[in-house]
Amino acid sequence: MHEDFGFACGLSATPTMARAHRHDDVELVLSLGGAATLEHGGRRHRVPDAGCAVFWAGIPHRLADTDPGVAIRWLTVPLIEALAWSLPEDFRADLLRGTVSTCPGPAVLPEQMATWAGEIGTDVILTEAARQEARGLLLRIGARGRSRRSPGSGPVAGGSDRHAAAIAAHISTHFREHLHTADIAAAVHLHPSTAGAIFRKHTGVTTGQYLAQCRVAEAQRLLISTEATTTDIAHRAGFGSTSRFYATFLEHCQLAPAAYRRVLRGRDGSAAR
Repeated sequence: MHEDFGFACGLSATPTMARAHRHDDVELVLSLGGAATLEHGGRRHRVPDAGCAVFWAGIPHRLADTDPGVAIRWLTVPLIEALAWSLPEDFRADLLRGTVSTCPGPAVLPEQMATWAGEIGTDVILTEAARQEARGLLLRIGARGRSRRSPGSGPVAGGSDRHAAAIAAHISTHFREHLHTADIAAAVHLHPSTAGAIFRKHTGVTTGQYLAQCRVAEAQRLLISTEATTTDIAHRAGFGSTSRFYATFLEHCQLAPAAYRRVLRGRDGSAAR
């Protein structure tokens, strides 16, 4: 599922998410009152109490689990805006590669995010103040080197949820290949129809739709961070043909690949390396 959040901040009323989604933002999640488990690209990352995770939300993700009573605060910054903030190059490259960075949340962050949630969108000056403070937060996370680039773990869950996470992890790892439903099901030792039903129940999308999401996310990364041609990107992201790449990318991003690259670089001024 693709959504648009923009520059926004809030408190999640329903911390866990039954379905993965994606949106073209950099997202920060803060867990309060206990730990949370973030599933990003099929890999699971533990966010400890009072800890935060920063990641590119263009890769399918969901909040898979939390300790009882946990409160989740979140911040989203449009990718095009975050790229213009001159974040440290290694930190920015990690985001675009799909790395999840976890770190202790600054002591003032819970109160600060509560303030942002009440100010963003209510007043032009207050929204700009929140934007500058959010930029400072991401700069500090990247520049201090205190964030931990988390490779994630294998799926840790029970029953059908475990199978759904394993399917997502397999697709996220092998999306560049010529994957078929039977291949995906065999990787998790399930019948194709069973694997498909379990995955759709837990994510809200088919394995084919999730595969397309992963390929589009990789194409976005390559368009932003390399000089590769669209033909080369179509191949490297796993699309069978250039025409299929154009049609799928347009459907997911509402822009053709070349236009997407121009928009991102027009704001940022250069490729993200």
